[in-house]
Amino acid sequence: MKGNIFKITLGIWLILWVSFITRELFRKGYFYDYKALIFRSLEGKRSYVTGDRFYEFLTFCNERLPPLANYGWVGVEPESVDMRRAAYYLYPHLEKKDYPDFILVYDKPMIAKAGYETFIRLDYVRYILKRKGDI
Repeated sequence: MKGNIFKITLGIWLILWVSFITRELFRKGYFYDYKALIFRSLEGKRSYVTGDRFYEFLTFCNERLPPLANYGWVGVEPESVDMRRAAYYLYPHLEKKDYPDFILVYDKPMIAKAGYETFIRLDYVRYILKRKGDI
């Protein structure tokens, strides 16, 4: 008797579990996201989840910022998910709101920031500004 109740409960649970999974994948359109993630490398998965252009800029910045340099942002909304992702990928570089050593400019054409000069560019709208002085 107990064995039959267990088998029936397990069967119902499996049917519900499979229906919830398939509903998530097919009805909500996530199947293509999962399919894209399955066949990518770890670097490709990070790029896909973060956004290809933003991830490219983050890796560019991480490779070119000097060790332990701090940075600020222009072009990324404060307290956004992108800001948190950037903090993760740019660690051990730390974000500094007031007078950072470097300003990371994302999706903004050439801006003039007092006391800063262009350090290096990825393209016309993604580049790094460096504070003038003794860095």
